Amino acid sequence: MIKSLNALFDFTARAGLFGRAVVYALVASLLLAAIIAPGSGEEGYSPGDTFRRLEAEESGLLVLAMLAAGLWLYALWRGVQAFLDTSDEGDDASGYFARLGMLASGISYFTVGIAAALVMMGQNSGSGGGTTESLAELALNQTFGRFILIASGLAVGAIGGVQVWRGISGRWKSGLYLPYDSETVCRLITAAIAGRGILIALVGVFLIWAGWVGDADEARGIASLLGWLREQPFGLWLYTLSAISIASYGFYSLVQARYLKVDL
Repeated sequence: MIKSLNALFDFTARAGLFGRAVVYALVASLLLAAIIAPGSGEEGYSPGDTFRRLEAEESGLLVLAMLAAGLWLYALWRGVQAFLDTSDEGDDASGYFARLGMLASGISYFTVGIAAALVMMGQNSGSGGGTTESLAELALNQTFGRFILIASGLAVGAIGGVQVWRGISGRWKSGLYLPYDSETVCRLITAAIAGRGILIALVGVFLIWAGWVGDADEARGIASLLGWLREQPFGLWLYTLSAISIASYGFYSLVQARYLKVDL
């Protein structure tokens, strides 16, 4: 029974990580293509944009179905990690914070999987603002909405900061059975995790600002954040580095899928 559960958990984790890797690779490919296509990608690209591109391709619906399944498996794995503490994070404050981050990660990728499924069923045309902006508007419509948004921004910023620390400290290696210690590969993954953490932290900063001024339009998700970065001085370089970080994080997901330590 235990062996069967371990085998199921192993499959769920690896399939989910592979699905995440594919999503990051596809998003990064659109971002990098926009660099050499003037006028395109000015608002950034989200997973939803990628799914809509896929829908128009031959066999696109099949790929979307596989991606949705993979993302839901990844969300399930993160939920199991959070509730059963399979990573031995512990029951102290830092352990609970880490497990809360796992749960939040699972929920976010579950919603991305839903986005893929909706596009597959023709129910997501891509009109309207992004998810982050919509949630910010919803929060501001509540009692104490500005405080809720500021608190959410602080939490997101903290998650981004933890990711930066996790990359720079090398903590990411603890969950992997790496057969080699390639300096180049390790540096690439370190930069990918830290770079993604910086982007997440910036999303948190914009949420705090949106709460401070009481304007949901000031909130930015990753996609609109990338569009904003492109408009800044040296914006093309910042945009390019962000795209490379996202692509590299997809590579890290592949490494995880191959060399992850999986045990209940």
